[in-house]
Amino acid sequence: MTPLSPMMRRLKRLFLPPRPDPAQSRHIAEMRLIVSGFVALAVFAVIAGRVVVLSAQDTAPSNDYKSNVTAVERGKILDRKGRLLATNLPITVMHADPSEIMDVNDAAKKLAPFIARHNEASLKRLLMKKTRYVELDRKVTPARHAQILQLGIPGVYFAEGHLRAYPRGNAAAHVLGHVDPDNNGLAGIEKAMNAELASGANVTLSIDAGVQNIMATEIARQIEEYEALGGAGVMLDVNTGELLAMVSLPDYNPNHYGAADDNAKFNRASKGVYEMGSTFKVLNTAIFLEAGLSTSQKQYEVAKPIRISRFTINDYHVYQRPLNVAEILIYSSNIGSARMADDIGAELQRTYMERLGLLDRLPLELPETARPLVPSRWKRVEAMTVSYGHGISITLPHLASAVSTASANGLWIPPTLIKKMPGEQSVRTRVFSDETARSVRSMMRFVVSHEDGTANYAEAPGYMVGGKTGTAEKNIVGGYDKKVNLTTFVATFPVHDPRYVIAIIIDAPKGQKKSGYRTTGGWVVAPAVKRIVERAAPVLKLHPVDEKLPEIRHLLDLDFKIGNEEATNVSY
Repeated sequence: MTPLSPMMRRLKRLFLPPRPDPAQSRHIAEMRLIVSGFVALAVFAVIAGRVVVLSAQDTAPSNDYKSNVTAVERGKILDRKGRLLATNLPITVMHADPSEIMDVNDAAKKLAPFIARHNEASLKRLLMKKTRYVELDRKVTPARHAQILQLGIPGVYFAEGHLRAYPRGNAAAHVLGHVDPDNNGLAGIEKAMNAELASGANVTLSIDAGVQNIMATEIARQIEEYEALGGAGVMLDVNTGELLAMVSLPDYNPNHYGAADDNAKFNRASKGVYEMGSTFKVLNTAIFLEAGLSTSQKQYEVAKPIRISRFTINDYHVYQRPLNVAEILIYSSNIGSARMADDIGAELQRTYMERLGLLDRLPLELPETARPLVPSRWKRVEAMTVSYGHGISITLPHLASAVSTASANGLWIPPTLIKKMPGEQSVRTRVFSDETARSVRSMMRFVVSHEDGTANYAEAPGYMVGGKTGTAEKNIVGGYDKKVNLTTFVATFPVHDPRYVIAIIIDAPKGQKKSGYRTTGGWVVAPAVKRIVERAAPVLKLHPVDEKLPEIRHLLDLDFKIGNEEATNVSY
């Protein structure tokens, strides 16, 4: 090759780059590879980090809807012996994010066979909503869960939740109440104690599930036998104010609340107010004795009706001779009670009614409680009619707590549905003396045991039942239906050592052949009380006694003259 001239070499150096050094080129290439490797690693690290973050997040779609799945399981409701009345069952809730549904028609068609509560059309409407959360179904079984997953529909999700369950069905339904789909209490204890239950705390009721069942069974029996519209009852512990039973019939199953009608949902025991008829004579007698107006031997003429204002006060049976205070209660004389009330006076009578809690709503742990209906004016005629339960309407817990005060220990204790803790003291207000209460419950004993008493069918041998019947015409718009009765019975037992009060009402019973077509409290309600006492006594650890024993008789006031005999000579 011909060597380049000096000129050409200068031109080459001027216009062409110098030939690179092989060692230097290799170094540059290595540096570029290293930098590229670091960049690639950094990119993969960012991607991997994002994947980790996403996998740690909740897979449910983010939205503004608050689902019904809560971190805290709702507290249980227990009876006084710790038996379950309301609890929770784990469930699987299926929901969807409509914004993630790619083909609404296809999704609705595939899902419809697996969701009983929806058809294809309703599913389409749900899946087209402008929201991030729609509930499709709850209580999804594991089998259905697996089948729906196999459909591979994007935007359909599952979450674990809890279903409120009432394992005893209808038992104490009106006391327990129910919850909404989000487990918020809507009625009964579920609503009244919602804050406690929602925070996970258990609530123990004063209710005894066994006694509750006994009372419900026996009231239902009387409703059926007398073709009545319904009935209700309560049992009260006289020393604590605890309600061991509260029954309202007809009732419903809170597991299927939506299937119940309005009649079944209505709590006759605490929401219904009724004229309690002659059961008020127990209170009238107690007020009379406590006021010191006279003794139980004071007599009143009852042969002729009392005509006052637009009212005429009559007796079911006519007595041609004067009756003493004890006889007025035992024979259930309206005329005698009205004359006693006239001596008491309207103002004093109203004062005692107020002290007995009969003029206000009770502080009972239920939203479904009623305020009594009381006379707008309380004058002489009102005092007379109130004395035998006419013109004032109250609830069964009102009646039970008032009669407990008058016949047990003279102390008014607010009734409660929550079990008292050991050592917990009830609020107590002295209304009557022990002497007055002793006399009243002794008279109540003769209402049941004396042959002329109105409640012989309540006699439960050995358990010393004392009581008072009540029969009132049913209120209707514009007055009273003289052909339809509300029949009542209130009982204290055992009367020699009072422990419990039972109050029961039967709504609109129809006369039957066996009762001579009568629908009074003595025929309709008293037999139920007898059976309740006999069946519940063992549950309550009460043992029968020999009522002829001197130590038993000594605990009662038997110095009453009934008819032509001294009461102490009457077998009871």
